[in-house]
Amino acid sequence: MRFLVAMLAVFGAPVALAEETAGPVIGHVDGVRFDVNGAHVWGWACQQGRTESIAVHVYAEHSAYDATQGTLVVAGKADRTNEPAVDQACHDTSGHKHRFDVPLPTASLATIRGQTITVHGIRIVNGVPNAAVAGSGTLVFPEPPPLRDTPATYPPLTGAYAASIEHPRVFVSREQLADMARRSNAAGSFSARRFAALSDWTRKELAANLDWDAAYSGCDLEIYLRGFAFEPKPAYGNDRSDDELRAAMHGKAGTLPLHGAAVVAARLALYAGLVKAGAALLPGGPAPEQAAALAKRILLAWADRGFRDEHGQFRGGEAQYCDLDMTGKPVVTQFGTFYGALTLSRGVIYSVHGQDLLQGMGALSADEAARLDAFHRHMGDAIHAIHNEEVDINAKWKYSDEAYNNQSIGHLTSLLSIARLLDDKARFTSVLDGGAGANAVKLPWPLLFDHLVYGLSDRPLLHITPNSDIDPPRSHPAYSTAIVAGGEINDRYRNSNPSQGVGYPMGSLQALYMQGELLTLAGYDAYGYRGAHGQSIEMATNYYACFAKTAGFRQIITAENSKVCPDAQEYIGRVVNGVDTNVVIGAYRFPGNTALTALDAAAKASASVGPFSLEPILYGKWRD
Repeated sequence: MRFLVAMLAVFGAPVALAEETAGPVIGHVDGVRFDVNGAHVWGWACQQGRTESIAVHVYAEHSAYDATQGTLVVAGKADRTNEPAVDQACHDTSGHKHRFDVPLPTASLATIRGQTITVHGIRIVNGVPNAAVAGSGTLVFPEPPPLRDTPATYPPLTGAYAASIEHPRVFVSREQLADMARRSNAAGSFSARRFAALSDWTRKELAANLDWDAAYSGCDLEIYLRGFAFEPKPAYGNDRSDDELRAAMHGKAGTLPLHGAAVVAARLALYAGLVKAGAALLPGGPAPEQAAALAKRILLAWADRGFRDEHGQFRGGEAQYCDLDMTGKPVVTQFGTFYGALTLSRGVIYSVHGQDLLQGMGALSADEAARLDAFHRHMGDAIHAIHNEEVDINAKWKYSDEAYNNQSIGHLTSLLSIARLLDDKARFTSVLDGGAGANAVKLPWPLLFDHLVYGLSDRPLLHITPNSDIDPPRSHPAYSTAIVAGGEINDRYRNSNPSQGVGYPMGSLQALYMQGELLTLAGYDAYGYRGAHGQSIEMATNYYACFAKTAGFRQIITAENSKVCPDAQEYIGRVVNGVDTNVVIGAYRFPGNTALTALDAAAKASASVGPFSLEPILYGKWRD
């Protein structure tokens, strides 16, 4: 406050805004601190006589105007509510937004710790210089938090690959399918209700005005995402119309385009498989032969005509795909088309599941099975190649820790599922141990798992997008704290909208459950696995279940309704979405976990609505 009084003596009392529109840049660096939100520098800055909030640039060691120029560390904005004394100094009678609280990138502190802090205010109106505010050069950058330890090796999965000549063998076994069918016949059970929903969905799909033989072979990844993999629109900022999608997939005039062909095929095959395994036909329910025939028709359309280049060959690496904006212009980032392997992976796990179920009921001829095997082998080669390309590029990026996310875990889920479908031990085990030569996987499962899920008394990864604001709802596109809790998932930093902060981690956790089912059938103990930091799938489910218990499924997290959850500060303003499905299977796989079983009924009710309520891979993996 003494400093503000002195500023008023130098610059005088406030005058009318109309008389003073281009005063000097003033302000003060009040402090630097390190707390649950990480390191941040705070104070106030303004251009005297202006109501607008100004930008502030934080430099290390020297001013931007010194002979030896300082290093720009981070940019922020003085747009937080201030006290009356600041308004007086700024000659502002109406703005009241001149305080700053700028997060400092944790990764930068390792190189700038101990150096002095200079904060420059950036003018609104020309005619005066940008200037270092008072207090610059008197404080130093703090020490970074302790780094996360990196072990020389990571614990391998317990178990050994168990070959199987019998389909289905990827995400579900013949015995599991028979058990699901029996539970579907139990009147009033959750399984009976879900089977009724699946039967009703199948009946409607069989009657839909769709061109089931349509497929796409261009380079545009959004069309694959919508047409093959089922991503609700708009997908990554683009939104192809139904007419555009139908034309791209060469659909018949007067029909609607097929959205999520692979998912549709998997659901149809699941319905047919359940009826063949003993689930009783419901009144008006479709014949399983009809559902199986349509599933086969869809899969063979894409296997025979989809994903081809101009010469009719399967598309391979990242360069053979494109991301087009709404004008048709290619979008290229530091990762190329960015989500090539992600897009293919999201669909191929369902086409694998569909083929596996069809083969399990004898619905494919030898020729049809061979065509689908070839298709999935080529898809596996493309995903494998793009995955390795993206790992190499990501390692060179300043936010390299973002590689440990739902995209990479999706890549590995698809590679494992294809290898299991083909009963290819070499392909399968290379995902688990990194492989060698042509089979090498550059981000193998144990390494990814250890960086994807945090353990007890863990430290956060450093090289992720830094916070743009100290408050969670204001920090875009990312927000994370300087602490982590056991079970948190690294995708946690995403914060472009309220659905991402929990939704993205839940996508990663769901992929881990899909892998858990697959790995268990292949002879490995995924559900008993503990990473190098003691983390597990159960631990991750428990962590996010806390928000479901306190805030509620699909509800907004607040400081009041989540304060008992570890690191709750990070999730304020975000939606508890995607947690329901993971709690349902968590209660099924960890029946002794009372924290999960207590939420089971509410989780089932929440998971039973919405576009993903009939998720075919995890269908039936619940308690009745």
